[in-house]
Amino acid sequence: MKKVLIPIILLIFAENVFAYSIELGLDEVLLVDNSTVTFDPSPTGDLIYLRVEGPNGITSSVLSFGESIFSNGVNYTLGHFDPTTQKLVLHLSGNYSQVKVMKKKDFSVNIVEAFDTYTKFRIRWEGYYDINDTLKVYSNGLLIKEVPISLKNGDEITFKVKTPPSGIFTLSLGELSKNVIVGEMTKQVEIKSLWRDDKLHIVLFNHGDGVNVTVALTSGGFTLEKEEVYLGRKEEREVTFRRNPLQGVVVVNYGSVLQESFYFEPPSISVISYSFNGKTLRLKIKNEGGYFHGRVSITSNSLIISSPLYLDLTLHKGEMKEVTFNLNKDVEYVTIRVSSRDFTTTIPLMLEKNFSVRFVNDYARAPLGGAAAYSLVITGKGRVELDVTGLPASIRYAFYYNQNEVKTLNIEGGAQLTLVVSLPSFPSGFSVESPLRFNVTINGKNYPLTLEVSGAGKLPVYGDNWLAKSNFSSEIHYLGLPYHVVWRDITPPYIFENIAGEKIAFLYGRYVRQGKDLKLHVLDPSGLILHTSEAPKGRPDFVIFNESKFMLMVEGKGIFDAVLLVAHYIKDPQNITLNLKRKPFGEGLEVIILNATQLRGKKLHIITTSGKSIELKAYHFTLNSEKEDFDPFGTGKAIFTARGNNISRTIAMRNDEDFIAIVIIGEGQVNLSFKVSGTSMSTAEITTRWSYIVVMVLGVLLVLSIFLEKRLA
Repeated sequence: MKKVLIPIILLIFAENVFAYSIELGLDEVLLVDNSTVTFDPSPTGDLIYLRVEGPNGITSSVLSFGESIFSNGVNYTLGHFDPTTQKLVLHLSGNYSQVKVMKKKDFSVNIVEAFDTYTKFRIRWEGYYDINDTLKVYSNGLLIKEVPISLKNGDEITFKVKTPPSGIFTLSLGELSKNVIVGEMTKQVEIKSLWRDDKLHIVLFNHGDGVNVTVALTSGGFTLEKEEVYLGRKEEREVTFRRNPLQGVVVVNYGSVLQESFYFEPPSISVISYSFNGKTLRLKIKNEGGYFHGRVSITSNSLIISSPLYLDLTLHKGEMKEVTFNLNKDVEYVTIRVSSRDFTTTIPLMLEKNFSVRFVNDYARAPLGGAAAYSLVITGKGRVELDVTGLPASIRYAFYYNQNEVKTLNIEGGAQLTLVVSLPSFPSGFSVESPLRFNVTINGKNYPLTLEVSGAGKLPVYGDNWLAKSNFSSEIHYLGLPYHVVWRDITPPYIFENIAGEKIAFLYGRYVRQGKDLKLHVLDPSGLILHTSEAPKGRPDFVIFNESKFMLMVEGKGIFDAVLLVAHYIKDPQNITLNLKRKPFGEGLEVIILNATQLRGKKLHIITTSGKSIELKAYHFTLNSEKEDFDPFGTGKAIFTARGNNISRTIAMRNDEDFIAIVIIGEGQVNLSFKVSGTSMSTAEITTRWSYIVVMVLGVLLVLSIFLEKRLA
């Protein structure tokens, strides 16, 4: 009966199912496959002249509501006509595949580019009938351009007009009109850079079409120089002036005027360090100001006493250079003269012979928040200036002599000093566990030192086992060991061992029972936060990550008490080969956290094979209490504990299981594999009867819509 009933229903509603209602405007054309449908209403709108032009000719008729005409296998039934909107509803039924409504005449306008000099438009003809007319462009009611247009549907034409100050356009094509507003207009030509050395340099860039550009250099209201250049589209060009005043205005005329004022600071020359061995004087000269090109010479009592007499020197801002002179007189005081065409400065200098410097230690290691000390001995006679270069701004330093902080020191024979380098509690501008090299500068000469930053703190191991009883702690923290963290607000970053592979970091414990909200941050060695936990308040936190070099930091409000554990993480059961090595705490340990959400209600078989006897344990690791009971070296709370070379155990996974912790203790190579058994819920197959019901419902809705339309009319 079912096989007979469904075809009968489909035949009854076939024509209605393929019927289609569409709204057609008086200024629109209806395309049905290869036929074109248009209409004209009577003055009262009661009668409609409907015209269908197809491959087999033209079919037309004057129709009233509910009447229809048939053309090329399609029946067109007249629906409601709204005189206000000039919209006609047509009902189509029969044999057709495509229906499309198009405007008889229409065009779209796109702004290709808009500058302060011109605006470029792209006109696309979107009307069904071809157009052959003149496009008129107005701005504020004034005609600014006429463009002949001869286009078919889909054709485009591009043109440009001068951009008016208002940026408002009206584009008129016959009875069609479009308003276009150009927002913020870009300068067509841009001054990208302006700098000064022995000449003045200006770099121009043209964003638009090619343009002739006049560049004028003015100062004090007078034009000093003028250059004319042509800039192609997207072209960058440098314009150079021989005159180079310290201040002035560059005026660029490219149809629009662009100007930029400039001021160059004068040079600021200083001698930052020197060395003198009784004959040769070496100077390190630095320019903190504007560009300098000139000469440097050594004088005493206004007489040049050096060989050579002078040296040519060129220094950009921030640049430093070393110059060397041989002095032909034994003097204690000299004057360094630095001069150019528009700049001169003199620097007095008291000469002191070289000192001997010896460092007791040139390497130090200190934790974050701590300090490192270097001892040095200086022998000689005279005044020394002490400085440090190459340290990040976050690291502070100070020189101490006889427990007093000093920056300069007068030495009579010799002195022993201590350099103390103070580290911040958080890495900034440097990385932990990486050598940081810097220099101590004594009278301009550099002495290299090395600083290595270690972890910020040592955490006690959590759990009632032999590790906790022996109070094992280390600057480096290890995977698999739960650590006890008691802190206020935010902990320093804790460094963990460098191990590749995907890992998971857990935070759990007393703070969960107290309903507190903590965050667990994963950082790189330079202190950049890479990952942050997002657990709700009062829930254990965890973060899954893949970085091998990392640190962990805990953030909360007020005092908190938590447990921190990092372990290997696997999302799905898979075969794993482990190489267990003895750790500094005395055992080889691997802890693997398995995501158990996809294994709920199933059985998990754990199989291990190894060359040496190992210990295998498994723990439920879903609830906070279960995490608190986790103790890799303990005996209680484990699902099972097994020892041997070949171990096979089965766990029945609970329906609410999130994680399972697997502990392997021993040494050597261990092969770990998993097998999953049991079934899970399946999704019922969707039957084909829904397709029949959809067809029937569509047919009923179409008949109902036509009936309601006739009733409303």
